[in-house]
Amino acid sequence: MDDFIFPKCGRYFKKDFDNLKFKFNNLDLIENNYSQAFQDMFVLTMLNGKKNGTYVEIGGDHGVIISNTYLLESVFDWDGVAFEIDEERAVGYNSIRKNKCTCTDALTVDYSQIFKQKGFSNQIDYLQLDIDPAVQTLNCLKKIPLDEYRFSVITYETDLYQDGPDFAEESREIFASYGYELVVKNVSNQGNPFEDWYVDPSVVDKDLIEMFKTKTSLGIEADKILFGEN
Repeated sequence: MDDFIFPKCGRYFKKDFDNLKFKFNNLDLIENNYSQAFQDMFVLTMLNGKKNGTYVEIGGDHGVIISNTYLLESVFDWDGVAFEIDEERAVGYNSIRKNKCTCTDALTVDYSQIFKQKGFSNQIDYLQLDIDPAVQTLNCLKKIPLDEYRFSVITYETDLYQDGPDFAEESREIFASYGYELVVKNVSNQGNPFEDWYVDPSVVDKDLIEMFKTKTSLGIEADKILFGEN
């Protein structure tokens, strides 16, 4: 995948192994990651390098460039489903990915039916919510069957820097009402707070959660979460 040109963003490469704050199982398998803000590394950290996991990716986009799930699929053998409203992006995604992307409006999906068809357990490992604008991401969250399914790790794009705090605050209230723990609030990229990271505290190691929470601060740049001083 060296032919793909990534936008300016922090990334992990094997040479950075010793600089990672949090080591996890199977870390040695990773040559490099693909996310825009280390979301894939966060997922693997919280789940201790789990193999053969499951993901739900709402907002598939390119499929490799700044993808939160490509590393999980290609190196850690995860199964998953993705949804992308843009037909050209969905076709491109499906040309390079094993787990396919459905070209559809994420607000029209019957997620419970899809999860049952996939044979997912009621504890799904990772949920990505990332569509535009922020109000649509919030509306999509409200369609997820949170009463039926739990998600071990969640990355939720708030786009706080451009859409303001109202949608972000409502999403936080929803996640809190279902018992999810906000581990990193206002993850930033190039100075723009755009995302919140959650875990299900019933399945993620509590000591690890506390280490992450005490080693981060509000509005922190994504690369500082895993590497830098904070």
